[in-house]
Amino acid sequence: MDAETKLLVSHIVGPRTGKLSRELWEDFVVRTNGAIPALITTDEYEPYRGAILNAYGTRVEYPSTGQPGRPRNPKLEPPAGLVYAMVHKTREKGAVVDVSIRRVFGTQEQVDEAVKRSTVSSHVNTTFVERFNGTARQHNSRKARKVYSFSKEFKYHVAMSWFAAAYYNFCRPHLGLREKEEGRWSRRTPAMASGISGQVWSLDEFMSYPLTHKSLVSIAEHSAVFCDAKSQGSPS
Repeated sequence: MDAETKLLVSHIVGPRTGKLSRELWEDFVVRTNGAIPALITTDEYEPYRGAILNAYGTRVEYPSTGQPGRPRNPKLEPPAGLVYAMVHKTREKGAVVDVSIRRVFGTQEQVDEAVKRSTVSSHVNTTFVERFNGTARQHNSRKARKVYSFSKEFKYHVAMSWFAAAYYNFCRPHLGLREKEEGRWSRRTPAMASGISGQVWSLDEFMSYPLTHKSLVSIAEHSAVFCDAKSQGSPS
């Protein structure tokens, strides 16, 4: 999710695993044409580190030294522009008592500069995607807990998840995205804030458009991306 435009760029439906984490970031890279966000933040789910490195890393081959023994194995190195931090939450009896930041890729100066340039946050966090998790449950009852509207088949759960994601991006105006024009507030959706749509779509327009999950969006290189996966089956 792009923090500034609230745009849900990509998600994968399913349990949180290393395999699906890699699929999520591979999909994200395709949708953003390989542009590296100014800052990536996630919770402390460790497979994200490998998934992000696999998505953006450069393969480094080590030359033969001419010495006896097996040569060093090639490895992936993060590019200089990749800035990634994890949010660690310490809990006691289920309540968060402390939040700390673990820098994974990039320098501390790069992290500080990315946060400084942000127009929506003054510190590293995953608040935006956590808020979306609640919104997703609110608008998609198949993700609510202890209800009769659960998905009876997984394929329908996947379809409804993408339906809700597209509706969120194109049809649902966000109060925090509105702009004042000629003394009046103008409603905007994440798609409008991202520059990929010029209007709030009606449900009729949304349902009649040949939209597929592979053609949703692209985001600008300046964006900060927040990733979490606490919503049932929906890393965002």
